[in-house]
Amino acid sequence: MKNQEQTQKREEAIKDMKMYLANDWNLKEETPEYFLLTRNTASTTVHILLAFFFFWMAFIPNIVYHFSKKEKKKILK
Repeated sequence: MKNQEQTQKREEAIKDMKMYLANDWNLKEETPEYFLLTRNTASTTVHILLAFFFFWMAFIPNIVYHFSKKEKKKILK
């Protein structure tokens, strides 16, 4: 009974992972406990605007924006 329940949870986790992969997420890590998915939602236009308006700050706003827009999602198995 417990083995069947674990198999069902794993199948649900795989189904969720495939759904996220279809929506531009990247599989970064897979362990026996979870799938780790990442996605970068930064826009190129914003990078260009930040570089144009804050060029005197040596692109620090661009770097901050890039890392602030990264997303992670952990799907437990």
